[in-house]
Amino acid sequence: MLTCRLKPWQTTIIFGILLMFLYALGTYFFDFFAGTATVGFGVMGEVMGMGMFFIYMIGYFLAILTILPIILIRRFGTGLLIFIPYALVGFFVELYYEWYTTRALVSPWGAVGWCVMGLLIGLSADLSYKFLPAGLNGRWRSIITGIVLGAASFIFDLIPLIFFYRIPMPLNPVNPGTYLGVAYFCAPWLVLHCAFGGFTAFAISERLKKRKIEKA
Repeated sequence: MLTCRLKPWQTTIIFGILLMFLYALGTYFFDFFAGTATVGFGVMGEVMGMGMFFIYMIGYFLAILTILPIILIRRFGTGLLIFIPYALVGFFVELYYEWYTTRALVSPWGAVGWCVMGLLIGLSADLSYKFLPAGLNGRWRSIITGIVLGAASFIFDLIPLIFFYRIPMPLNPVNPGTYLGVAYFCAPWLVLHCAFGGFTAFAISERLKKRKIEKA
């Protein structure tokens, strides 16, 4: 298959672009087409963090696109690099929509902060995959990395909603119509689906390895 013939940097770029589009589709479908929470195209309403619901829904694909290149390339830092296109493009998108358009952010540095959070999500997968016990087989290493990735995704998306906005997401009491308000069900959903995504990434890598051996 194609990924067997690509160089590591090419694989990283391809998966990075795919991951960027995964986040972009989630943002536009949940944030900008959120029914009564939408105030015209491209203008956020008072969704109080509920537009971030898409994070819970993309976990399976997030795990595949992050963990598969880590398995294929086997170089520490691959997970972080996968998030580079997300960070570079996302910075300008975030700056435009939530600073210049709505002034929702506390400062322009909030856009930088969002990008850093994305990089930390990728780094969490790198750290997990590298520092899990050496005797752990590839299947469980990928599954546990998926679990860590899902938990990191929840945490590093929650932090900006609390600290980066002029009107932070309410914590006491927890508003049921927020990203945190549905976490009692959706956070376990996210972690579980990232675990399945990790397993799928491992299965795909094994299939690629088998095909490579058959062609040799």
